[in-house]
Amino acid sequence: MSCHLSKKQKEKNRNQQQYKDSINIALAGNPNVGKSVIFNQLTGLSQTIGNWPGKTVEKMEGKLDFLGYHFNIVDLPGIYSLSTFTLEEIVSREFIASEEVDLIINVIDATNLERNLFFTFQLLELKVPIILAMNQMDILHKRNIDLDFNKLEEIFKFPVLPLVAVHGVGVHQLLEKAIEMVISRQHHLNNEKTGFKFPELSAILSFGREVENKIKFLMKKINASGTSLNNSHYPHRFLAIKLLENDEEITKIFENHESTLDLIQLADVYRKELEEIHGEDINTIISSEIYNNINKIVEQVVLFRSEKQTKKISLADKLDHLTTHSIWGYIVLILVLLGIYMFTFSIGSFFGGILDEGYGIWSEKIYSIFGEDLIGVKILWDGGVGGLIGVIGGVLVYVIPFFFIIEILQDSGYLPRAAFMMDRIMHTIGIHGKSIIPMILGFGCNVPACAGCRIMETEREKKISIVLTSLVPCAATMTVVMGLVGRYLGLSWVLFLFAINFTVILIIGRILNKTMPGTCTELIMEMHEYRMPNYNVILKQTWLRSKEFVYKALPIIIILGITLEILLIFNALEPVNLILSPISVFWLGLPTVAGIFLIYGILRKELTLVLLALFAENMGKTLIELLTPIQMITFSLVTMLYIPCFATVIIIAKQTNWKYAIQISFLEISIALIIGGLINWGFILISSF
Repeated sequence: MSCHLSKKQKEKNRNQQQYKDSINIALAGNPNVGKSVIFNQLTGLSQTIGNWPGKTVEKMEGKLDFLGYHFNIVDLPGIYSLSTFTLEEIVSREFIASEEVDLIINVIDATNLERNLFFTFQLLELKVPIILAMNQMDILHKRNIDLDFNKLEEIFKFPVLPLVAVHGVGVHQLLEKAIEMVISRQHHLNNEKTGFKFPELSAILSFGREVENKIKFLMKKINASGTSLNNSHYPHRFLAIKLLENDEEITKIFENHESTLDLIQLADVYRKELEEIHGEDINTIISSEIYNNINKIVEQVVLFRSEKQTKKISLADKLDHLTTHSIWGYIVLILVLLGIYMFTFSIGSFFGGILDEGYGIWSEKIYSIFGEDLIGVKILWDGGVGGLIGVIGGVLVYVIPFFFIIEILQDSGYLPRAAFMMDRIMHTIGIHGKSIIPMILGFGCNVPACAGCRIMETEREKKISIVLTSLVPCAATMTVVMGLVGRYLGLSWVLFLFAINFTVILIIGRILNKTMPGTCTELIMEMHEYRMPNYNVILKQTWLRSKEFVYKALPIIIILGITLEILLIFNALEPVNLILSPISVFWLGLPTVAGIFLIYGILRKELTLVLLALFAENMGKTLIELLTPIQMITFSLVTMLYIPCFATVIIIAKQTNWKYAIQISFLEISIALIIGGLINWGFILISSF
């Protein structure tokens, strides 16, 4: 990013650099307010994705150089408050209160000021330097509404800047203002004994008399406790408010100090008094106090451009009504989901077919030159290159188009509406409407589907969604079902298998909903107006999500392919048939070789059918001659239900941890074996009568 500067500005920058040349910024705000758009505009492709230390919450970091300064930018998870109901809230609050961040850019959706300023008020209680970025000003202007920015800065005592992030308008001004603020703060720290002084904001942060008196008395007690709480990094007023709200994380801080244990009891007394007076729980009371202050501010800063607002219904309004309609909304949702499926797998099948065809041609040339039975050829070409082509042609060509289309739906504004339409249905199995997108994707590929579960707000909902999504039969699984049962037994038996599969998903969802601690959160999503997607941002975000698979999952799968090829060369898998025969032969009633074929399914599910067909051909038989109808049903059902491919297991481990990924694997293997065995023995018992 560059900018034309005057000589005066350049001289000013040189003088400033004696203080600080690296600036740490955190982007904070509600979900869907444009944080990620700003993050992408600023950092481009110099981004990294990881997890916060000790947490499974995703961490987005990026870097850039601007006006001679080096910026480290963290895109915090989108949250609505600084409570501790979710891991995202805990992570964000701890980071903001730490000394790792120089200032916060609080991104606000200007079209929904009341909702967004609630989070701003909580940020101000942490006493961190802040810039208020009023995004989506173009949409606000279309509504003939403006904001008094001078009044906003007068009220908040911090810079307030207008933005249209999706078009990059106002983005570089954020960095200019950030430089001014950080240098100004550093100047105070270097030259004044008092250091940087946070602006006096009691006029907007103070609550009603009853609540404020309780907070102030708790603050006095906290101040009187001496240095015992100095390492908490939280301002004493913030501690008092959260102690009054019975915040678990803050209560732990006080529990760890003997001198402050009495404050917990005092806060309990005050809480009960306030709840008795107001007839509401303490969180509602505090929220009401904040919203009272917000409403006073909104009345002062919202300006209508004309006395009579335009009543014209825009195309965006019509689309919004159509896509959230009680009937048409579901029809549109079905069409969109079908469109996602067709787009993803049309693109994937096209490029996958080209890769498979190219690999076949080159394989013939390699075999003709070096021979098909050479160990080096088997390991390096069949195992290594074959594994690489298999992963790219079987997974990656589907992952990239899916993320691309999902980013379009997200940026345009449709994705929140799809989640809203499915929310009531999904609540019956312990998750909310957002889960429908990754679950539908699971019909194509479980890898991007499980990766898509990161959109869930809580760890509980993400884990449940991952389990259910991994049980959805992917395209490779459907290849087995249609190529075996569909081809030889007919559509009715295919529907029978799918009925069992979805019954399992429903039952597992209900069980997890009852047994996993916690409750399903309500779906809270901002539905910004429909808008034209920014394709530069979409392409960057698509690559950012896809490269995680390329760099981390792909090498592991190639290594696995080489390992399996080595095991085959030395006939190391043959003993596996004998070990598995009590399960594969006695319990499931399958041929002896089925054990190896099912193991190969861990690499790619369709390999189970391919190898079975090759085995039958080598024996001079067809599949209908090799397998009985009940064996076809059992084999297909077990393939549907046992663990997805190894790539999916890796993604599940990345989204959660390896322990959970292994637990899911054992759960699904157990379900597959139990149901497969019951089908087999049930048929035997019925046949005996």
